[in-house]
Amino acid sequence: MAAGEPGREGATAGSPRGRLADLKAAPNLLSLLRLGLVPVVLWLVAGEERAWAVAVLLAMALTDGLDGFVARRTGRVTELGKVLDPLADKVAVDSVLLFLAVRGEFPVWALSVVLGRDVAIGAAAVLVARRIGGAPSSNLIGKAAFVSLAALAIIFLADLQALEAASLAVALVLVAASSVSYWIGARSLLGGRT
Repeated sequence: MAAGEPGREGATAGSPRGRLADLKAAPNLLSLLRLGLVPVVLWLVAGEERAWAVAVLLAMALTDGLDGFVARRTGRVTELGKVLDPLADKVAVDSVLLFLAVRGEFPVWALSVVLGRDVAIGAAAVLVARRIGGAPSSNLIGKAAFVSLAALAIIFLADLQALEAASLAVALVLVAASSVSYWIGARSLLGGRT
């Protein structure tokens, strides 16, 4: 069921009952689960339970593709899901990298690049959503950037020093590419609807 179509109870996606139905949709519950696991990962890192923290973060990263697959397979692509999915991605990875940076285990300058990109994309998404009346979808380069950032967080969390420099370089290249890609997409959407 797509956003805006009548729900099973006869409510539309924009109504309070429709929004509640969107919240209870399986793909959105998976995104909420990922958000809920962020404090668990940070608690595990703070308690020096790195292996468990890596396992939970890896599980979170693997479920990222699952919620989108379930949404498309069941026809439950919702406006809420378009916001929750990338929000869960960014909060999970950014929180771990921030935690590691505070402890001196991740470069602050690299964290600044990642956070700056995420803030810029979030601001652009709000502008686009207001203009087109719905949340913009993520793109393939953005998903690749998330995968590289999740891998980066896991590598630094697991203290795999031999892989840190290469994974950081790959992640930053994809972060830059996704920034350009989202900027071009946002400009096109904003420029075409004046």
